[in-house]
Amino acid sequence: MLAALLLAILGQSSFPGPVVTSQGVWVDSRAIGGFTIYAQFPLDQVEELIDGLGHLAQDIQSALGIELGQRPVTVLLFDSQREYQQFLRREFPDAPYRRALYLERSGRAFVLAYRSRELATDLRHEATHALLHTALPMVPLWLDEGLAEYFEAPPGDRVFGHPYYKAVRFWARLGYVPSLNKLEQIARMEDMDGSAYRWSWAWVHFFIHGPVAARQELTDYLRTIQNYGVPGSLAQRTEARLGSLRTLFLEHFRK
Repeated sequence: MLAALLLAILGQSSFPGPVVTSQGVWVDSRAIGGFTIYAQFPLDQVEELIDGLGHLAQDIQSALGIELGQRPVTVLLFDSQREYQQFLRREFPDAPYRRALYLERSGRAFVLAYRSRELATDLRHEATHALLHTALPMVPLWLDEGLAEYFEAPPGDRVFGHPYYKAVRFWARLGYVPSLNKLEQIARMEDMDGSAYRWSWAWVHFFIHGPVAARQELTDYLRTIQNYGVPGSLAQRTEARLGSLRTLFLEHFRK
């Protein structure tokens, strides 16, 4: 049971050695940047990734202009896909299967992932979800996924190095602008297809790296949510403040 796992690993304040539970052996732990990480393998094998995770909260706060919550996030790192799948089937049988997941149970936030070549990207993506949801009572789906796509890249690739960047610039040169209004209407994960992820990332990139006033509007929008207000449409708010989003989007990605 998950409760037994938590009692075992969270009760080890100094983590002097391996903790053995019915869920497996947890051989290492680390507390960093709002995360408490437990792993089935030595964390010094992924030291650079763990150090980067420690800076993720500050990266998000700096980009969005909001304070993140103080609720801790527990990260469970499995040594293999098999261990991960077994844990999910036992503890979260209704969860969708992906290489990594952000989940909540009894008011606790969890990020689960297994060691693979994609671990760094997967972990940053799901950790972004976790940090956003500890800070905000709700996050619009397109924005939740767009921000996770943005922050899943290593810091040096977030502006110009993301895999979506060249494709979005190509479409912008052809005069195509994705509808932010349509993205705002997506309410179910099953309606988030590959293009929705790409265009959500594109609008996040615009709000973070485009006009200064657009970034401020995003901050104001998120602070309204954080204070349990009704934020309305970010597209409509931004157009009222800056004018044509189509023109601004094209200018941003054609630079």
